[in-house]
Amino acid sequence: MSTETRTDEPSSGTERNAFDAFQSVPERNTADVILRTAQQHHVQLSTMADMKANILLTVSSIVLTLSVSRLSDPELRLAMAVLAGFTLFALFLAVLAVLPKYRPIRLKDPEAPLPPGFNLLFFGHFAELSRERFEREIASHMQGQGNIYRTMARDLYGLGFYLSRFKYRYLRLSYLFFLSGFVLSSLIQGVQLLRH
Repeated sequence: MSTETRTDEPSSGTERNAFDAFQSVPERNTADVILRTAQQHHVQLSTMADMKANILLTVSSIVLTLSVSRLSDPELRLAMAVLAGFTLFALFLAVLAVLPKYRPIRLKDPEAPLPPGFNLLFFGHFAELSRERFEREIASHMQGQGNIYRTMARDLYGLGFYLSRFKYRYLRLSYLFFLSGFVLSSLIQGVQLLRH
């Protein structure tokens, strides 16, 4: 006798009625839905990161301009220099976050086998193929159900890898430098005011 309980079935009467309502809904191909939803989610995350980086670029540019213009004031020079330095570095990191990063895979022979890591769904890779070769490769991947899912999964992995290793890492560092510059320059200015 199994002591295992199923966690996908509802326990209360109200939950059971809601669960039963979905029994009549026809099932769809969950693999398609999962991969498509995850891919859309990653694209939205990339768009959000770009928007945040663009906001930081604008604000950093304004703060940098204002802080550099105040460097001639002897009472503010040290605090403004620190703020300008941190803001400049935050600006640089925000640019890196939105800077497109990809290495095209060059094919020496147009009909050579595709190298490992070649992504048929990424423009930086499939642009190396002729249109006829691209259509043949896509058609061959669509022949077997597993091939197209493998291609979609690799594309999803590439999106996530790019977001994790590049975009969000640089964006986070940019925000940290920007905030650190404000905190440090405020502390420096506060100490200088207390000394006077």
